[in-house]
Amino acid sequence: MPTPIEKLKLAIPQRAQTALLRSLSMLLAGPIVYSIFLRKHAWSWALWFAKIFWSLPRSASTPPTIPPFHISLLVRSVASSFFLVFLWEASDATFSAFATQEPLKRGRPLTDDSRDPNGSLLIGLRSKKEIPKSFAFWELHYISQHLPDRRKSIFEDIDRKGGATWVQVLSLCLDVVAGLNARIEAAINPPPPAPARPAQMVEQGNPQPLPRLTAPLQEGDIFTPSPPPASRPEMVKSTVSTIAKSYGQSPSSPSLIPRISPRVKRVIEYGVDKTLTPEQKQMLTKEGRASTVSGYLREFLKSVAGRPLRQTLRRRSAAVALGTPYGGMSILIDAVDSLSRLAVLSLSEDPYGKVQADVPVIIRTYVNTAKNLDTLKGALEPHWTDVEGDSDGYRERSFAEVDTVQTAVRGGLAKVLEAFGPYATVMGLGKGEMRLAREAAGLAEERDGEVGRRR
Repeated sequence: MPTPIEKLKLAIPQRAQTALLRSLSMLLAGPIVYSIFLRKHAWSWALWFAKIFWSLPRSASTPPTIPPFHISLLVRSVASSFFLVFLWEASDATFSAFATQEPLKRGRPLTDDSRDPNGSLLIGLRSKKEIPKSFAFWELHYISQHLPDRRKSIFEDIDRKGGATWVQVLSLCLDVVAGLNARIEAAINPPPPAPARPAQMVEQGNPQPLPRLTAPLQEGDIFTPSPPPASRPEMVKSTVSTIAKSYGQSPSSPSLIPRISPRVKRVIEYGVDKTLTPEQKQMLTKEGRASTVSGYLREFLKSVAGRPLRQTLRRRSAAVALGTPYGGMSILIDAVDSLSRLAVLSLSEDPYGKVQADVPVIIRTYVNTAKNLDTLKGALEPHWTDVEGDSDGYRERSFAEVDTVQTAVRGGLAKVLEAFGPYATVMGLGKGEMRLAREAAGLAEERDGEVGRRR
C-alpha cells in the first residue's frame, strides 16, 4: 500500500492543474459577472462607508461606465484565485492521503499498545460513534488477514467478562449484518401505521365529561322564530351565525350558485369552439392541466437545480443497504469479511475448537442476507421523481452499492463453505441447507460450468 507521501506526489500535480483551470475560467467569467451583478452594489456600499470619513462630490454616487480592468489587476486576480483554490485542493488531498491509512502504528495495530489489546478492540467495535467504530472494524479486518498471533489470542481468550473474545466478536459482526437484514425487511414490508392515541387517556371506571363546545339545546317550541337582536353583541352574533349557516349549505343550493341561462351557455360554448383548438380545449380539462403541471415538474427535475430532489433508485437502495444518515459500507464489508476469515483460519489456529459450533449460524446468516439483497433489487421500483427510470439499462446501473455488499457476502460465504463443507453433517447442516448455501454463494453455477467443461 503506498504511503501518504507517495499519494501526495501523485495527487498534487493533478490538483494544481485543476486549480489553474478554475482560476483561468474565473478570469473570463469574473469581469462579466462583476460588472453586471456586483459592481453597483459594491460601489454603493463602499461610497456609504467612505462618506463617514471624507466629503465626496455627487458625481461619485455612480461608478464609471467602463470598469478599470487593467492587465495587472487581472494577473493579480488569477494568481490570488489560483493560490486559494490550490490551498483547498491540497488540503483535501492531504486529508484523504492521511485519513485512508491503515490503523497501524509502526506496522502494528493501534490496540497493541494497550494493556488489554482484545478489550480495547471490543470497546472500539461497540462504539456508538462512526469513526472509532469504523477504525475498529478496519483493525479487525487487518488482524484477520495479516496477524496470526492476534488471531490466536482472540481464539484463546475465553475467560473474559461478557463471554469469550471470539463470542463477542461474532456477536458484534452479526449485529452489523442483522441491521442490514432489518433495513431490507422494513423497506420491503413496511410496518402498518400505529393507531392514533388520544392526548388524554380516560380511566375506564371514572370517565371524565368532555368540554361543551356549544350552547345547550333549546327547550320548548323550536319552531317559534327567534326574537330580533336588541344589543350590538347580539347583532354581531346573529350576523356570524347567518354567514356560517350559508357556508354550511349544500353546494348545489340555488341560493348560492347563480344559474346561467341556456342562451348564455350556448354563446360561451360557441366562442370556445371557434377560438380554441382541440389540443387547447384538452389542456383546459382537469387531466390536461395535471399533464401540463407534470411535464413542467419533470423538466425541472431533469435540470441541475432539481437533481437534489430526485429519489433515484440508487439513492434509495444505498440508503437501505448502508443505513442512514451516513452509509457505513466499510463497517459492513469489514464485518462480513473479517468474520469469514476468522472462521476459516480457526481450523488451524483455534486450540479449543470453539469456533466450529458457530459456523452454522454464520452460514445461515450469510445465506439469508444474500437472498434479502436479491429480493431488495427486485422489489424496489423507480420513484415518480426518478426521471431516468425509463432509460435502457437503468436498473443494472442503480444497485452499485448493493452489488458491492452482495459480492462481499457471497465471497465470505464461499470461503466458509469451501473450508467447512466436508464437516457440514457433523455441524448439523443438512444437504438441503448446503445446496441452498452453495446457490446463494454462486458455487453451484461454477461447479456446473466445470462439469460441462470436463464433458
